[in-house]
Amino acid sequence: MRQLSNVARVAITFLLAVSHDAMALSPAREFNIAAGDMKMALDRYAAQSGVQLLYSVAEVDGLVGKAVKGKMAPEAALSLLLQGTPLQIMRGGDNALLIYRPATPAPARTVPKVSLEPPNDPATVIVSGLRTGPESARDRKRDSDAIVDAIVADDIGRLPDQNAGQAAQRIPGVQVVRYLEEGGAFTIRGLRQSKVLLNGLEVYGAKAQSGEYNGRNLDLEDVSAEVLAGVDVSKSSSASDIEGGLGGTLNIRTRQPFDAKGSMASVAVKATNYQMAPGFASKTLAQASGLVSQRWQTDAGEMGVLVNVAHAGSVFGLTEDELERPQLVANYAGSGRAVTLPIGMFTGNGHNGERARDTYVAAFQWRPAANVSLYANHVGVNYLLDQRFQTARFYVGAPTTSYTLWGDRNSDGSDNLRSGTFTGNTMSNASVVGNEGRNVRLYDIGGKWDNGNGDSGDGVQAISVRLSHTDTAVRNTLLEWGMNASVPLMRLEVNEGSPSHLSVSGIDLADPASYRPAYLLSIAANGTQENTAAVVDANYRFGHPVIQSADFGLRVNDYTRRTAGFVHLYCIDGCHGDATLAAADPALLHQVPAAQSREVGPYPTFSSDAVRRQVALRALYGLPAVDANMPEYDQLNHEKTTAAYVKFNYTTDVGGKPVSGNVGLRYVGTALHGASYGANAAGALVLLASDSTRHDVLPSFNATIRLRDDLLFRLGASKTMGQVNFAHLSAAVRISNPVQHDAQAGNPDLMPYTSRNADWSLEHYFGVKGMAAVGMFYKLVSGLIQTAAETRMINGEEYHVATFRQAGLARIKGIEFAYQQFFDRLPAPFNGLGLQANCLFVNTQAPSSVAGRSVPLLGLSKNSCNLAGIYERGKFKARLAYNHRGSLVATTSSSGAQGVPVFARPFGTLDFSIAYDISKHLSLVLDGANITGARIEQHYGSTHNQMNYVPLNKRYGAQMRYVF
Repeated sequence: MRQLSNVARVAITFLLAVSHDAMALSPAREFNIAAGDMKMALDRYAAQSGVQLLYSVAEVDGLVGKAVKGKMAPEAALSLLLQGTPLQIMRGGDNALLIYRPATPAPARTVPKVSLEPPNDPATVIVSGLRTGPESARDRKRDSDAIVDAIVADDIGRLPDQNAGQAAQRIPGVQVVRYLEEGGAFTIRGLRQSKVLLNGLEVYGAKAQSGEYNGRNLDLEDVSAEVLAGVDVSKSSSASDIEGGLGGTLNIRTRQPFDAKGSMASVAVKATNYQMAPGFASKTLAQASGLVSQRWQTDAGEMGVLVNVAHAGSVFGLTEDELERPQLVANYAGSGRAVTLPIGMFTGNGHNGERARDTYVAAFQWRPAANVSLYANHVGVNYLLDQRFQTARFYVGAPTTSYTLWGDRNSDGSDNLRSGTFTGNTMSNASVVGNEGRNVRLYDIGGKWDNGNGDSGDGVQAISVRLSHTDTAVRNTLLEWGMNASVPLMRLEVNEGSPSHLSVSGIDLADPASYRPAYLLSIAANGTQENTAAVVDANYRFGHPVIQSADFGLRVNDYTRRTAGFVHLYCIDGCHGDATLAAADPALLHQVPAAQSREVGPYPTFSSDAVRRQVALRALYGLPAVDANMPEYDQLNHEKTTAAYVKFNYTTDVGGKPVSGNVGLRYVGTALHGASYGANAAGALVLLASDSTRHDVLPSFNATIRLRDDLLFRLGASKTMGQVNFAHLSAAVRISNPVQHDAQAGNPDLMPYTSRNADWSLEHYFGVKGMAAVGMFYKLVSGLIQTAAETRMINGEEYHVATFRQAGLARIKGIEFAYQQFFDRLPAPFNGLGLQANCLFVNTQAPSSVAGRSVPLLGLSKNSCNLAGIYERGKFKARLAYNHRGSLVATTSSSGAQGVPVFARPFGTLDFSIAYDISKHLSLVLDGANITGARIEQHYGSTHNQMNYVPLNKRYGAQMRYVF
């Protein structure tokens, strides 16, 4: 931790050195503001004075502003407007004023991390001024009672983010892993075991995030960025938080009708050009979104309705050369040397496909009385990934004496192959078609009552209730048709920092007569999930000078998960027949062009259309027309959770400094039933069931010390827990890829893991726009899951099996930096410049994620940074953003690399956005993603054991948005 401490000292010194300017007194202005509703009065004041105001809608709701007429200084006018109300004024920099209702003794404008009000009720409103996105995100951080970072809708709309994951990667401490060109899985402070919520509710069906195709979380790539009001990341925990996030909790918020002051409608149409790898050219697709929101006063109270829909289509086209897992040859070509080399190379992996992402939100809010609010929400997510790829898989035969080595020495004493020639090689061409589909339906109703006394009076202050139900359906299919060939001579070149290469001779790869039809691999993984949750929360106010109030809550959650599927390998002529494809119907074949094959020129595969339709190919080779489910892929999980919490909210002084925060306990009782097929003592496949109960108590503490009005110091301590993936709990041994002899074995004895956490942060807020913060954290995690690689005989053949074991203690510590400033005082035209930056540095001491090997935690980068330059002046807005991730372990159990860790090298992407307001209703936005052409390079342990080298696609878009 010494290195982190040195960095922390430098950062703290810098943070404390940042100062804000005092607001100069403004000249007198003419005011004409009628007495009446405080929100309307403040709006008129902002328009007539030119002063930026920041206030909480909830704090001014129901108050009456006094009439202000005549010529006077803006400060005097505002004091007169607020006379007779509990509101007070705090001066900020850059001609800004903060309006707040004081608690004792300091401003307390708490924004719950997960609200049981209508989800996403905005805590703050910027009345005037630009750059509302960064300001609102900053305000959510400042006003929280714990350590929180956020990105809001204006931030999201200014960059080419297509889904919630790409938006979240710009939040300090969040690291996102790309999956086929889009952000999918993520970590918070280095831990992938983090919780995803949608409007404060659990939603299921993940694949990328959880590592299982029907998992506990929601995949961020499923939700369109166009429907987001914001993304909040809670890094320290309080008793009211839903359990399950070791690293933290990421809450996706959608828009609500009371977000806008009145009626609002907008429509956006975007065309995006995707520049794909050679062989796929480029393609332009359209995206569209629309929003209609209306609120009105009726005899039954104020009501609001909102409908927000978004459709996004995207494409990807990637070509890669993938080296397969390494093997050790003890006496390489009779040299007496031990050499590590790949078992083969897949060249021309032409991954090509489309995504369709439809998201819709319907929301209703009703305030029948000033102290009663009710709401109903429905969110629907439809996601479909349709992909296909062709690949030529070459497996090395006998090495010759023509070779070179890197000159390394691995831990086993071997050297790494740099280049070599082989005889008696084999080749397997494959044409693959796959689909991933997820459909999510969330239904949510609730309401809140408060006693109408505001902050005065004791007793019950508020009661909230909430009932939600989620249905998720998951469908995954894969069809792979393969053909074999013999390759007399092959040369392999393993590179670092550039693609590896392969060449062959002694065979005409373009001639169908060189190939023999071999097999059909058919895979299905389907599932459903249902979840119903009921929540009751209450706040009780005491007449105590320190313990001012307490929050109580009860949550009951009933969750059921079902999975089914199969993995069938059908051999044609025993998978090694003699009949060739010389007389095959040309309509069933596709000649892969040289631009996609990369290394070896054109070669034939079965066409994607023939593979997708299947009927002709299955009939031709006498294969079953329909695939039957296999019992070892059936699994049932039923989990019932009862959670109760109490959280005491306090305010006091320490050394003359105001201190506020909370201390609480959360009890979680879990009853779990599981059923899956496994082998009994005689080796027969039987249905095995298990039942277990667990009781956990999770304490938490949070404190905010107001060192100055603009300087906050936060402390947090908590215990959190995370649940085990259900697929890891299966009793079955499941073949995942019989072609590559990969399998996975579950472990029903795995237990939830827990973490003890300590956090602190120092946050400096200057003006209404500037912010600098530094934070440190420490986590002691017990029971993380290891991937253990084993070799087992299955159906008489040797398989590489990945299974799972509970590890010991892991220590994770790190430091975060965040900085934001807008340089309004620079001379024109430079006064439109702004800067946002954040970095995360993490250090770990943890059991290896692969048993028997020294491997870091899965998905953890030791460093990641975001840097964004902003320019806004008049109708013109621009942003240039760079995202960097350090090296990480990408996987330990992927197909073809079971139990062999795959590392990703550092990489960064550069994005831009340029916007122009053609009128007050119509705007044009141009954006680009990965404009520098970043690439991902992965390797097995040593960088001289390359796994793949993949140039990422670029994309450019143009959007027109009309606001009615």
